[in-house]
Amino acid sequence: MSNTPNPLSEYFRSPKLYVKLPTGGKFYNKDVVEYPDTGELPVFPMTAKDELIMKNPDALLNGEAVSNLIKSCVPNVKDVRKMISNDVDVLLVAIQGATAGDDIEVAGQCPECGETNTAIASVEGAIETMAVLEEAYKFEVQKNLFVEIKPFEYANTIKAGIASFQSTRSLQALAEIQDDLDRLRLFNESFNKMANMNYELIVDAVHTVTIGKGPEKQVITDRDHIREFLDNCEGSIGTKIETEVANVNKIGLQKTMMFECDKCEKEYESQVAFDPVNFFTAS
Repeated sequence: MSNTPNPLSEYFRSPKLYVKLPTGGKFYNKDVVEYPDTGELPVFPMTAKDELIMKNPDALLNGEAVSNLIKSCVPNVKDVRKMISNDVDVLLVAIQGATAGDDIEVAGQCPECGETNTAIASVEGAIETMAVLEEAYKFEVQKNLFVEIKPFEYANTIKAGIASFQSTRSLQALAEIQDDLDRLRLFNESFNKMANMNYELIVDAVHTVTIGKGPEKQVITDRDHIREFLDNCEGSIGTKIETEVANVNKIGLQKTMMFECDKCEKEYESQVAFDPVNFFTAS
C-alpha cells in the first residue's frame, strides 16, 4: 500500500443523509452501535462493491450482504445482527435514499378493481414520520399476569427469512409429486417447520413474565421457566402474545400511503412493500 496521500481522496464518498433510529439507540452498547450525541447516524451511499454484494442471492438470504452493506454505509454500526430489525429496515431504506435519491417507486393494489398502481414515496419523508420504539412493551394476558416483550433482533429475522424461503421451495416442489400421500407429508413437514420457527421467535421475544402487582409482584426472567410457561399456557394467552409481538415489530417506517387508481380513478390507502432488499435487487 502506498504511503503517499491519494490525490483522488477529495472524490471519496461522504454522508448524504443523517437518520435517527426507531429505538433511538437505547438497546445498544458501543459494541453494537456507536450512537452519536446528535442522535443521528451518518449514512453514506453504496460503493460499486456494495452494489455487487447486494445482488448475491445467497449472501442476501443468510444476512451477510445486508450486514456488510450497513457496516460499509453506516460506519457507526459495528454488529448488525444484534440490532433490532426495525432499525435495520430504516437503515436499508436510508442507504437506498443516499445512493439513488429521495424518490422510491412503490406499488399498491386498488381495492375496487384490483389494478396495481405505482406511486413515488419519499425516503426522507418516510424516515421523518417513523414511529419510535419503547424499550419494552408490557401487557396483561390474564388477571394479574403480565408479559413484557421486546422487538426482534435482526439475527432472528434472518432465521425467519431462511425458514420462509425453504418452506416456499418445498411447496413449489409439491406440483412435481404425483403421490397424494407423499404430497400431503411434504406439506405437513413444511407447515410444521414454519410453525416451529414462528413459535421460537415468539419465545425469544418474551423478556419477562410478571405475577401480580406492587411490592409483592414476582418477576420471572429465567428462560427455562418462561419457555415452560409458553409451552403449557392456554391458547388464548399465546394468541395475545403473538398479536402483540407482531404489532411491536411493525413499529418504525410508515408503510401505508395514498394511491390514485389509473383504471377506476378511485383514491385509496394501501400498504406498500417497503421491502428494502427488493429495492437493491431491482436496482
